[in-house]
Amino acid sequence: MKKLLNFLRMGPGLLLISILLTGGALQAQNLSSSELPSAQLDQVNPLIDIVLPRLYPIIVMDVSPSLGDATLINRINMVVSLGMMDAAAPYHETAVGMYTRIPRLPENEVTDRNINIAMLHAAYQTLLGLLPQRTPVWRDMLSDYGLNPDDESSDVSTPVGIGNLAGRGALAGRLRDGMNQLGNYQDNTGYMPVNSAYVLRDPSRWQPGVRLQGAGLYTVQQFVTPQLANTEPVGAFDPREFRAAPPIASDPEDWEAYKEQADAVLEVSANLSEEQKLKAELFDNKILSLGLSFVHLAQESNWSPADTARGYFLKTAAAMDGSIVTWQEKARYDAVRPFSAIRHIYGDEPVTAWGGPGAGTLEIPASQWRSYLPEADHPEYPSGSTCGCYAQAQAVRRFSGSDELNWTVSYPAGSSRIEPGITPTNDLALNFATWTDFARDCGQSRVWAGVHFPAAVEAGAALCGGFGDLAYEYFRTLLDGSAPVRPAAQALAADPWFTAGRAQEPDPVVVPPSTRPTPETCRAVSDSIYIMAVNSGVECQPLDTSGLGLLAGYLDAVKLSGELTLGVQICFRAGGSLIFFDESSVPPTITELTTYEVSGMVCGWISQAGTVMLMASALDKASGFDGAGNAVSRLSECQVIAREHLSFRDAPGGQRYDIIIPAGDRLTAVARTAGSFKVEYRGRLGWVSADFVQVEGACG
Repeated sequence: MKKLLNFLRMGPGLLLISILLTGGALQAQNLSSSELPSAQLDQVNPLIDIVLPRLYPIIVMDVSPSLGDATLINRINMVVSLGMMDAAAPYHETAVGMYTRIPRLPENEVTDRNINIAMLHAAYQTLLGLLPQRTPVWRDMLSDYGLNPDDESSDVSTPVGIGNLAGRGALAGRLRDGMNQLGNYQDNTGYMPVNSAYVLRDPSRWQPGVRLQGAGLYTVQQFVTPQLANTEPVGAFDPREFRAAPPIASDPEDWEAYKEQADAVLEVSANLSEEQKLKAELFDNKILSLGLSFVHLAQESNWSPADTARGYFLKTAAAMDGSIVTWQEKARYDAVRPFSAIRHIYGDEPVTAWGGPGAGTLEIPASQWRSYLPEADHPEYPSGSTCGCYAQAQAVRRFSGSDELNWTVSYPAGSSRIEPGITPTNDLALNFATWTDFARDCGQSRVWAGVHFPAAVEAGAALCGGFGDLAYEYFRTLLDGSAPVRPAAQALAADPWFTAGRAQEPDPVVVPPSTRPTPETCRAVSDSIYIMAVNSGVECQPLDTSGLGLLAGYLDAVKLSGELTLGVQICFRAGGSLIFFDESSVPPTITELTTYEVSGMVCGWISQAGTVMLMASALDKASGFDGAGNAVSRLSECQVIAREHLSFRDAPGGQRYDIIIPAGDRLTAVARTAGSFKVEYRGRLGWVSADFVQVEGACG
């Protein structure tokens, strides 16, 4: 097991070379199946010695290369250990299976060898269903120990038949539990992020990040398994009865709190210790932290193979049940991650923080800040990792009867995944005396990693410890035989809160009747525009586009002036979206109007003077507006000089190009917003912050 732990630290390459070969661990020992005496089945712990060493590397290769995708890793582990636990039930004096009720065996059949054979066949059947593309590995898992993978017996008087039935029962029992295994775990909830990877439209909501997958290959994050919120739990509870308090500091309406929690992450980032970095890496690896901590305790406690499988099932069930509620609340709040909030608050302003692998603490533009670890593929609040650790810790406390863990993870000098060859400076050991220590550090490690605000960790801890108790209470009924026969799991109905939120219509626009005839200027403005003025003190004229800058997607427009306090309805015969320019400010500010249909036309309602424009599609940064909605003004004689190194972006406040403009460079500006200049640099057009340049000429 120590070898496996070291392989897990070194990454997928060595794992796959050393363990994923046909025959797995046995080939590593240069032993063929024929050389293994059947008596060896009396001397192994099937879960620890046979199943997990083959399963973990497959998870690295086929499920989660970073070993950080807890929902998928945990469900696979739970179903496999469930099959093994149910296979051991007929050999126990009182236990019953969760999805199979196999008659109890006579005492003379209760041997370690029979129990181990039953559990191995159960694991085989579950793995065939969960990861069928790796069938050769699972076949060798049996044949390497002298067992026949083609033996499909259902004879309940034999360990092979018991294992086959228990494994198939576990697989069928969870096949339609809500995780959408039959759909390859794709989202079936219809979740859509409010923000794109490139535009933060709502700074309170989750923004998918952009991931570098290889040399020049980037991908955009997707919310991983949001359908987990609709999964049937193992424990006897209704997930909809558990709610986390709202993440109020993630709402920029309370700017002071919003900034304060972002500053808390920056403060931690600037002062990371080697121990904090390595704990962040440890707990990000769900197999190394949640998996091998349990393996350590099972070995130290000298648990039987059957009890090891039972405890492993219990701890994975507790973590999964907690994750169901956590994912429910993640979808409900859809909260912003630190990287988005920090960039939104500070833009290109300098902040003091961790500067990247081996760089230490630096002063860098906030737009270049990065978390120590990559952000997970789901919204921020509450913390799922914290939840899993607290739920597992409580479940194992109940199972073992003690808070003691006494687990040490050793990191040789330079063995960090994020800072290889640099961190730690010297050999370093992480010690966890108790499960209490384990869960606390697991939660805090998410702040050290830079991927969560402290409030998300606090919410995860408060929410999830109880799921360890709920899972244990159900597990206890399986062990004492009082659990009722359980039908196959079914997906839960969608969260009523979420359904109501999705179905909620925008406030209707009530258009009052005209009190006076619409003025002539508004009736004759255009054949494609229809205007109904409630009061007569209104004048309309076609739009003069000369001063409005870049308007990609512009179709039609009208300018209204005069007294509009009673309101005006503007309709366009062509379809699209409507935006409103408030020209009382400089530069003009814009808002997107709520639209509705009247006689096949797209219409909007305004109550103040300004310009209404019909756009081909919804507004975005590429249409010529900055992140605050300020219009772009064109420039003809403007030079800007970089006062310090500048980020070069695709839009005002948008995605950075892989270019840094050196301090002192002089650039020609062709357009500007209130906070940015559009400049030409090395034959390419892009945007720079107005806060870090000196201007010369007619720069507005």
